[in-house]
Amino acid sequence: MQEKPKVIILSGFLGSGKTTVLVRMIERLREREGAGFRIAIVENEIGSASVDSSIIQEAGYSVTEMLSGCVCCTLIGQLIPALQKLEEELEPHLVILEATGVATPDSMANNLRKYDGYPVRIVTLVDAARWQRIKLALSILLTAQIEPADIVCVNKVDLAEDDVLDEIEDDVHAINPDVPIVRMSASEPVDAALLDKIVGD
Repeated sequence: MQEKPKVIILSGFLGSGKTTVLVRMIERLREREGAGFRIAIVENEIGSASVDSSIIQEAGYSVTEMLSGCVCCTLIGQLIPALQKLEEELEPHLVILEATGVATPDSMANNLRKYDGYPVRIVTLVDAARWQRIKLALSILLTAQIEPADIVCVNKVDLAEDDVLDEIEDDVHAINPDVPIVRMSASEPVDAALLDKIVGD
């Protein structure tokens, strides 16, 4: 019986680029691990949502090509029973849980760790292009997404000046002093070193 799959909770406010980053992660994982590496993608969205096929198509792939060997489903009901069923039926090596933009990942992570022993890593994206506009209006939500993060990815760095990026890193470290921060642009492929930082050991 294989070990429990690692679960990556991909968190971030609406528009932070989670689906694009998800696509880039899948691309690089496929290259690194090979086609036999099974990835389950769980969409924890409000209403009937799925991986954004338009974003996948803009990346130059069809949905079938991009998600070949992946399982993609919208989470209905309780998180742990859903993952247990997924694990039993498909034996994924990695589960990527793309959380809704208004979700707080800490409770999800704690439940997974406490009740079924899943190794969980919280990856929180912040939107460099809109940070200054949203940080005051959404400070409580942003704090709840950044505080428990194992890594924070400052996305869309190509749309922000260096002084803004420095400000974002200062703001993030004021919330989570020791969290590693990486700068990225999801419009570009995720390189191997960045993937290692996001996925972890």
